[in-house]
Amino acid sequence: MKRLLFQGLKFFAVGSVLYLLSFFVLTHVRIANRPLIFRTSDYYQWKGGLAYAKFQEWDPGARWDAIVIGSSHAQRGYDPRTFRERGYRMFNMGSTAQTPLSTYAILDHYVTRERTGLVIIDLYETPFLKDGLESVSDLTQNMTSDAAAAELAASLRDVRALNMFTLRMMNKNGPAMYKDPTYTGSGFAAKPDSVHGTIHYDVGRPLVLDDRQKEYFEKCLDLCAQRGLRVVLVTHYYPHQSDSVRHDKFRAYVNGVIADFNAKATGTGRLHWFDFAYTHHASDTDHFFDYSHVNAAGARLFSEQLLDSLVSSGYLPTR
Repeated sequence: MKRLLFQGLKFFAVGSVLYLLSFFVLTHVRIANRPLIFRTSDYYQWKGGLAYAKFQEWDPGARWDAIVIGSSHAQRGYDPRTFRERGYRMFNMGSTAQTPLSTYAILDHYVTRERTGLVIIDLYETPFLKDGLESVSDLTQNMTSDAAAAELAASLRDVRALNMFTLRMMNKNGPAMYKDPTYTGSGFAAKPDSVHGTIHYDVGRPLVLDDRQKEYFEKCLDLCAQRGLRVVLVTHYYPHQSDSVRHDKFRAYVNGVIADFNAKATGTGRLHWFDFAYTHHASDTDHFFDYSHVNAAGARLFSEQLLDSLVSSGYLPTR
């Protein structure tokens, strides 16, 4: 038995060394200025872009009136410049394809009572349908916290996440591989373009929410409650031509979560959802740059409406 155990440990040690050596070679050998690792699979994300710029700018000692978090709807929809013009400091922690699983890791390692008193969680049904691989790949390369990246990789429960985290550590001191010109600061990215031509709005699809994303959404709410962070749920504008029936089904799920949460909460700890998906007068062409994301003009229009609602509802003080 001891001999078998020794042989097992020996095999594991040799395998680990070969694994790390292979990753070192694939990470540091380049062809056409591109590391070989990116030729082995399409799930690896490059270091750089919006997430990299966001986390490099993040000041762990700063205090914000509000922190926004969520998927690309959050990243491109909540404009800190509009908040600043009204006298409020907001940082946008939204990121590409961010699911509740990724949101939890960001909240756990970056958002505390010392940083802010208000967390705005953007709700959009599509991230609840995904396994989270795309977001984990992006964030494990670009988060500044090794602990957050390790937690996020482990939570995916996928061997590919181990490869992503290994890539991070192998390239930890490497520079960003690219920049996204739409980044404007404070975590926000804006596209000035409007819809050009005809957009296909995919309607009539079933809504099958991922069980782990639902689990992590509730964990996000519980974590904020434990830390004394006030939470408001928000959904920004959807094009009027998009699938309102599907969104109604998502509303039923979220309203059920809110009801269960509020049954245990008191006072300012109770949840409220500002769902502006179809209660707006924005243009499907003039205020969006594709089938679901608002452009710079749409983000300003939405952010102004959101601020009015947050102030009138007591989530932010009058200034």
